[in-house]
Amino acid sequence: MGINGLEIEIDFLSIWNKILDFGAQNPTTIALRLFLDGGWVIFLLLFIYGLYTVWLDNKRGQFAGKWKHVLLAIDIPKNNIQTPKAVESIFIALAGAQSSGNLIDIYWQGKVQESFSFEIVSLEGYIQFLVRTPKHFRDLIEAAIYAQYPDAEITEVDDYALTYQAIRFPNDQYNLWGTEFVLAKDYPFPIRTYADFEHKLSGELIDPMAGTLEMLSRIGLGEQVWLQLVVTPQKPGWGEKAKKVLKEMKGETYAPPETLTDKIIKPIGFIGELATAVTSEIFGPTEPSSKKEEDQWRMFRLSPGERLVFENVQKKLSQHSFRLKFRFVYLAEKAVFNKGRGVASVMAGIQQFNVADSNGFKPGPRTKTAADYFRVKQRIIQRQNRLLKNYVKRNNYYGDEVSNMFFCSEELASLWHFPVMSVKAPTVEKIGSKRSVPPSRLPYETRRVITTAKPAEEIKITSTEIKSPSAIRRPMPPANLPTV
Repeated sequence: MGINGLEIEIDFLSIWNKILDFGAQNPTTIALRLFLDGGWVIFLLLFIYGLYTVWLDNKRGQFAGKWKHVLLAIDIPKNNIQTPKAVESIFIALAGAQSSGNLIDIYWQGKVQESFSFEIVSLEGYIQFLVRTPKHFRDLIEAAIYAQYPDAEITEVDDYALTYQAIRFPNDQYNLWGTEFVLAKDYPFPIRTYADFEHKLSGELIDPMAGTLEMLSRIGLGEQVWLQLVVTPQKPGWGEKAKKVLKEMKGETYAPPETLTDKIIKPIGFIGELATAVTSEIFGPTEPSSKKEEDQWRMFRLSPGERLVFENVQKKLSQHSFRLKFRFVYLAEKAVFNKGRGVASVMAGIQQFNVADSNGFKPGPRTKTAADYFRVKQRIIQRQNRLLKNYVKRNNYYGDEVSNMFFCSEELASLWHFPVMSVKAPTVEKIGSKRSVPPSRLPYETRRVITTAKPAEEIKITSTEIKSPSAIRRPMPPANLPTV
């Protein structure tokens, strides 16, 4: 037998007989023999790897624990004419916060990438847009917002979620329904974006958030709805799976990039050749594997729908990418808990971004606060506590789909953007006009508190007055908002 011109003499019959004799022994004897003859090394390596994983997770927690965060409330003018394209520029600016680090930073010091949380909350019907950012990136966020919305007001506020971090379920006062949204297909396939809601001729935008904001304004006393997008900038090279999808749709063969493992194994590739030669000597030569031929004409046979999907995947690949955690929480007092109002309306709004032949959202199977068949109550309680904890911490790792939720800037701007002027939700916090600027050396307080509004005094409305929309009592903003 020859390999690369080198002649090797091997007694295959003797080797085969020894294998048969070894396999005829008791299974316990075989396992013990393998363990003593070097198998213990594998168990030792697995044990060391497990210890290292726990240690590294702890180091990453310590690294992230050093960050200080601020929660910013964003208020825009009533006559906002900016489209979600302006918010897309804000997300693109986050790419400047991406910092990968070297191998020592990542695998020894526990360095992790900072995240940003973009939130929309309805506190008893009072709607507020919020951004939670590491304190050292506050200037980056504010500059990105002011660049697109010069008349916006940005105010640091207290964290509304911390008020409920001590709640544990089952609870006598509160009930919770929530989930993390996951993708129905692999991340290369995009969801419906704001560009798909624009009229092709007039260019008028039908804001997909209009219905959701209107329903959030109807949330009553004792109820809260929280929407959270935890956004983590990603380094280049995230889109290899997208490139594979594009190659397959064109009928071409995808060649993955060479990894570190490939570079290590490549010099000892002769072992595979030796195994092939041994197999051929024992069982006879094997037929060459038939490789899938490239279909050079497949691209021309794509249907209009398939071609549109191809173009959208290519468009997504060309944009900045971010890893996303998308959470939804409906928290309410048990006396007023109503899934039809607090859950169904939000789920209906999310469905607008689903495309049957591309991608869409669905509740995460491991985080949705619902269960079937066995230990139903215990599993729901466990998920409620875990979801609330991860929401309060703005965790970008634990939960559903740890590493399979990559979104481009256009998709994020579709999910989180300020309402355009045509959206009439009355309780979205907006400013009538830009306030005058105080003297530059005048000390002032920029911090305000978002709290639950106290019940307003009962207003009697006559039968003639009730015909007027202005006579209907709207939810009031928090009593102490804002404080300057």
